[in-house]
Amino acid sequence: MANTESINHAVIEALNARDFAALAGKVHEDVSISGIGEGMDNGRDALRDRLARHFEAFDESYGDALVMSDALGNNVAIRLTARGRSAAGDAYSKEKILLLELEDGAITRIAFFTGS
Repeated sequence: MANTESINHAVIEALNARDFAALAGKVHEDVSISGIGEGMDNGRDALRDRLARHFEAFDESYGDALVMSDALGNNVAIRLTARGRSAAGDAYSKEKILLLELEDGAITRIAFFTGS
């Protein structure tokens, strides 16, 4: 069973600190990525590139985390409040869902979903 509280804290902390290397250390080498930029991608390098582009365009930080997981802790959904500024300088606060799928302690899928 995965320690969802530890994973939640580490991922949110790495995202807020823009510490893509720390986040890459938590993911499988072929991690599946979606919801960060257009389409889907795989791999640690793609994750770092997508996150760098995302945070360049949207100065975003995450808080108010609510963690939900399946009985084994292999699928984790984290409801977050994303606060940031768009490239145009407009401030926003919106709900996002961060989905993490885990296998043997490594994140194999990371996906963001934006609430309406």
